Amino acid sequence: MSLSQTIEQWFAEAQSVAQLVAPMAAFLGMIGLGVMYMGSSWPIISQWKQDNPRAANQVVVGLLFVIAASTVASLISFS
Repeated sequence: MSLSQTIEQWFAEAQSVAQLVAPMAAFLGMIGLGVMYMGSSWPIISQWKQDNPRAANQVVVGLLFVIAASTVASLISFS
């Protein structure tokens, strides 16, 4: 097996792993974001939100990154 075939195989495997992981990460991120917003009435979550005011913004940026990465991976697979 040549070096170029090995590299192509590695990228194909990395792409398939990314296509499996990205939707799961997006789902978990949306669940976490929902718990942060809807669970604010619980003392533990409201205290945590006061201690971490930028947490929701960071989760949204992370979700946007995951969606962008999965879109790029999907576009690569169709090329």
